[in-house]
Amino acid sequence: MKPVAVLALAFLLTAMLIKTRSWHLKLTGDSDLGGVQKVHAVSVPRIGGVAVFGSLVLFVMIGSLIGEHNASIDLLSLLLVSSVPAFGSGLVEDMTKAVSPAMRLVMTMVSALLGYLLLATSVTQTGIPPIDQFLQFAEVAVPVTLIAVAGVSNSVNLIDGYNGLASGVCCAVLLGIGALGFIGGDVVMFEVSLFCVAAIVGFMIWNFPFGRIFLGDGGAYFAGFLVAELALLLVSRHHTVSPWSMVLLMGYPVTETLFSIARRRFVTRTRAAEPDAQHLHHLVYRWIAMQPWSTDTRLGDLRNPLTTVALWLLNAAAVLPAVYLRDDEIGTMLWLGGFVVVYCALYGSLYRAGSLGAGFVQRPWIEL
Repeated sequence: MKPVAVLALAFLLTAMLIKTRSWHLKLTGDSDLGGVQKVHAVSVPRIGGVAVFGSLVLFVMIGSLIGEHNASIDLLSLLLVSSVPAFGSGLVEDMTKAVSPAMRLVMTMVSALLGYLLLATSVTQTGIPPIDQFLQFAEVAVPVTLIAVAGVSNSVNLIDGYNGLASGVCCAVLLGIGALGFIGGDVVMFEVSLFCVAAIVGFMIWNFPFGRIFLGDGGAYFAGFLVAELALLLVSRHHTVSPWSMVLLMGYPVTETLFSIARRRFVTRTRAAEPDAQHLHHLVYRWIAMQPWSTDTRLGDLRNPLTTVALWLLNAAAVLPAVYLRDDEIGTMLWLGGFVVVYCALYGSLYRAGSLGAGFVQRPWIEL
């Protein structure tokens, strides 16, 4: 019942943020509707992460007040403390638009460092013996850990472009981590993963498909941080779980990020942090917009949620095999390679279909 309590808290906090939107929309609303990555036509609060983060904090506080102390609550508490720099920098960006990408990257690294100090989470094995020998030294493991955690956090923020996309992907990954914990008899990992999923789902009820509130940078960085830290913890607590299964588990956002960096570096010759509308989710959206049935308004504008569902399916093609192949390192690596090939082929086919140049009329999913 504890995950249900977290879900209820997140649901109510999100409802409060939406109900009081007239009080804070000037500060929290996404006013840059003409931005290159924007696909909505009305200002929407970008502080859904407050509800996700706040529900978990309230859950821990209530547990402390009623004397509920166990390993799961303790682990969740340390995760929340560690996440503050990442979540805080994203939240400030949501409200001020004045935090540079570099500063947000640094803050996610600070959170990763706190995770290392408080939870002893670090990258210590890759399944490649020569590299693993170097990772036994903290001087090597800590910088690699900071880059890995910050990279995952930023990858979740990168895919946060459509209603329910980033939050749904994180829920699937967290469920995968929880399933692996359950299979390994690790009740703590199982429970903490469910708590995190419940907090995100409580927000998602309001976000998907209607887009009444957005996750925001704060929420995306926070969710990504949770995913990265729990993945590191799982591998450190269960040596039979291949570290490559964790990479595959996060295959969609990580592949999107690395592909985007390469595309900007070698194709468009733009800065890695420069926003554009050429991510896979943009191409999927535009392909859907080109279909004749997408102009049928009897069911509203389905393009946004259909884009999300399509990419949920792509994400599932990484998450489900990651759980099944958890102790098969070679099989996991082969599937990961195949996933990357499929991703690139899908991107190329959508690009060649002319979706980037297609014109379409943007309609808001719902008038707020």
